Amino acid sequence: MDPTAEEKQMAMLAHIGGAVLSLISGLGFVVPLVLYLTKKDQSRFIAFHALQSLILQGIVFATAIVLVILTIVSCGIGAFITAPLGVIVGIGSLVLQIMAGIKANEGQWYLIPVAGDYAKKSLGM
Repeated sequence: MDPTAEEKQMAMLAHIGGAVLSLISGLGFVVPLVLYLTKKDQSRFIAFHALQSLILQGIVFATAIVLVILTIVSCGIGAFITAPLGVIVGIGSLVLQIMAGIKANEGQWYLIPVAGDYAKKSLGM
């Protein structure tokens, strides 16, 4: 069954809302988490996209923690490497979230690398 217009919009919101909130406050996980928890029993499509977005936000957060630790351990010298890596990870995440949001709004079951496979397994797909 094809997703409804509302399901497409909610799935897109999970990605785009997460990306925007992440840029503004670093709390990008809130939007997909709320959508996943409130809609998972009503729509598999929304649950899939929200879970993917949530997983991607977790990966980005974990990567940021590792980069900060590496910077601290290197007494700040490693910042010449970790800062550009952080920017690359942030931009890459933003691009993936925008692409996934567009695909979700088109009604596609778009797979974000790594996060998509895990979301499929978690939802028994």
